[in-house]
This record gives sequence, C-alpha cells and structure tokens, in this order.
Amino acid sequence: MVRTRFAPSPTGALHLGNARTALFNWLFARHHKGNCILRIEDTDTKSSTSEAEAGIYEDLKWLGLGWDEGPDTGGPFGPYRQSERLSLYREEAERLIDEGKAYRCYCTVERLEALRAEQAAKGLPSRYDGKCRGLAPGKEPKGAPSVVRFKVPVKDVMLMDAVHGLLSFDSRSIGDFVIMGSDGIAAYNFAAVVDDSGMSISHVIRGDDHLSNTPRQLLLFEALGRPAPIYSHVPLVLGPDRTPLSKRHGDFSLRGLREEGYLPEAIANAIARLGWNPGEGFLTLEEMAGRFSLERLSKSGSEFDIGRLKSYNKDAMNEKGGRELASLLGIEGAGIDKLAGLADALKKNASTLNELRSLMRPFLSEPAPGEAALSEIREERSLKVIRAFSEELDKAAGPEDYEAIIERVKAATGEKGKHLLMPARLALTGEREGIELPGVLRLLGKREAIRRLEKWLR
Repeated sequence: MVRTRFAPSPTGALHLGNARTALFNWLFARHHKGNCILRIEDTDTKSSTSEAEAGIYEDLKWLGLGWDEGPDTGGPFGPYRQSERLSLYREEAERLIDEGKAYRCYCTVERLEALRAEQAAKGLPSRYDGKCRGLAPGKEPKGAPSVVRFKVPVKDVMLMDAVHGLLSFDSRSIGDFVIMGSDGIAAYNFAAVVDDSGMSISHVIRGDDHLSNTPRQLLLFEALGRPAPIYSHVPLVLGPDRTPLSKRHGDFSLRGLREEGYLPEAIANAIARLGWNPGEGFLTLEEMAGRFSLERLSKSGSEFDIGRLKSYNKDAMNEKGGRELASLLGIEGAGIDKLAGLADALKKNASTLNELRSLMRPFLSEPAPGEAALSEIREERSLKVIRAFSEELDKAAGPEDYEAIIERVKAATGEKGKHLLMPARLALTGEREGIELPGVLRLLGKREAIRRLEKWLR
C-alpha cells in the first residue's frame, strides 16, 4: 500500500512551501487509494509549541487536506509525535552501537569549533575527523557528555529520485554525523529514518532543500537493515526575484492568506501548479488526485505568482452563491438576505473576500468621507452636481435607467468625467473607488440614493 507522510515542525505558521508538500503527499496517496500520515516533528523543544501544532491542524483542515493517521487521530504505527518516540530512537541508536555501526563521541564543542576553523582555513569542507571512532573500550572519559555518531562507510550512495533520476553521492564528503545528541534527543536524519521505517512509509515527497539529507538517510536505512522509501524531491517555491520564497517576499503563510480573504480551493489550485502541470482549468482536490503523478513533477523551480492566485480566487468566488459568500464574510448587523444580494451583485468586482467586504461596506452603513472628501463635497461645483442627481432621481418614475440619469445630469450641469461622477460617488458611498456609479445607484435604490444626496444639500 502507498503510504506518504507530511512531517512539519510546530515552530511557526504553515507557509506555502510546506502547504504544497502536504498537498502533493495527499494527492499521491489519494491517487493510489493509499494513506497519508501526519507526523509532528517536535524534538526541537525550544522552538516547538502546542499553539503552532494546533495551527497546523487547523490550516490543513481548512485547505481540505485530512490525514488517515496522526497525533490527534491515532493509528497502528503511533505515536505520531516525535517527542513521544524518544525511547524508540534510543533503542535503535544502542543497537547500532552494539553492532559496531555507531559510536559515542566525547569531543568538546571547543575542539569541534577549532576543527571547523582549521578545515575552513585550508579550504576543506567541514566534517568530523573521526577522532573518537576508534576509541578503545574502557578508554572513554569518565562522566564526560557524549553524542552518538554514525560510522559512515566509504562508498558511493546511489539515489533513484522520482523527479531527478539517478543521483550519486560520495560518502567521504559526509563524515561521521551525529544521530543522538548529548541530551538524548535524536538528530533529524536519524529520527526521520526510524519513523519512516517504523510507520512503513513507502514514498517521501519533499522539497529540494532536503536532498543533502537523503544520502545520510539512505545509509541509515541500510545500517538498520530496512528498505528505504521512494524519494521525490521537488524544487523550492520561488519569489518574483527567483530566490526561495521567504518572509521578505511577504506573508505567504496559509494563515496570512486566509486573513487576506483567499479561499482554500484557490490556494490549492495555485500551489498545485508550483512544480506540477495538471492541465488548464479550476480543479477540485478530487480532480487533482485523479490526475496526479510523480512523473509530471518538474525539475526546475517554480515562481509563485500572486496575480495567478488572485485569478483563481476570483474564479472560486464567482462559483459561489451570494448566501455562501455572505456566510464567509463574517459581517454582523445585517440580514442574510441583504448580505447575500450584495455579495452576489458585487463578487465579480472583487478578487478576495476582503475586497468584497470593502465593496459592500458603503451599502451597509452611512458613508463617512474623510476630511479631504468632505471639503470636495462641500465645494459649490460639487453641490451643484449632487443637487442635479437628486432632482433627476426624484423625477424617475419606474425601473430607473441610471445611465440615462447620468447623461441628463451631465447635460444639466455641463460637467463631465471626474467632476461629474466623483461628487456623487463621495456623497453616496464616502469612497473614491468602487464599482461604477450606475451600479452604486442600482444597489442603493432610488429612495436611499436620494436620502444620501439630500443630506449634503441641507
């Protein structure tokens, strides 16, 4: 059975790169009718928080990505939180020591820093020199703290990556690496291997930034006598400057995008296309799962385009009815029928829920123009236009042709362009921007429009 995993660290908000990793693992598992496992890698006790873990659950569920096994749901291969698996790591480390595949290292921090400085001065890569590798039994310093290092065999490590093809790594460039810290906490690579093995993970889909970890993990799988999963390393998500997407490009966490008014289905469509080509069109998660394959993952980096996300979000909003949109807006103090009508009428003019909320605001409460707008409204030239609009609206008998009313005001005042439209817009909405004036008049209705205009003429 196909078993994938998403293994985030609960140290902060889930960003787009992590969300894409979660999505790809979920899609692959669903495509093959397998299981997707959520594992929380919280061995960094200083940075991990329960609040961040809860945020991961919330973000994944909001995106529509459930999991078959995890810390909150349980499963046959638990526990699924690394902080609850420490005894497993220690047992496996002791086994490797007993089998001569790992050893205790007593080198001090000062010695290791001096070694790195010496290697850097000679232009050599930083790696452990093996000082404690051959330490004879009984020669260990009494009571000295130690780490456990893995004995890296000299060999070429071969990786058949589902994205990059066959890759080769010279183990001599790695050096004996730490698998257990002096505090008894497993190092990342060792914990990941013990967990992937113990949870029967068949496929690992993750970012290119983990590629350097893979030869270490393959060596550990071999030493433990267990089969390694099939690896797929996808290129990192890039910003507009073609560097890895980071906080300096903006807040691209799921939480941040959600607060900006983006819908989960729009985000899923945008991030799915970062390194994968499912074809054109707006797709549901189920449709994506039906098309997903590792063979169609790209080898080159993909640039995140906020404009494309806005386009998908606009499509997603236009697919929703007014009542559904109204329920997402969280606006209080107005009836659902009114909110639904406004949302339905204005959604085509908005790209996010926040934009839609802003467009709806003038129709839900009295306009409150700023000082500059107030001064502009009170100019005699503006009041003349406002009076003409009020009079022409009052003359209208039946279903109003608001475009014709604007033309009559234009003829009566001799004004055009912004001098014709802006005074009425400011008086009616208090805003300089928004939908076109005929739409404003139509949504307010004749009576409310006249009332708002007359307020400035008193």
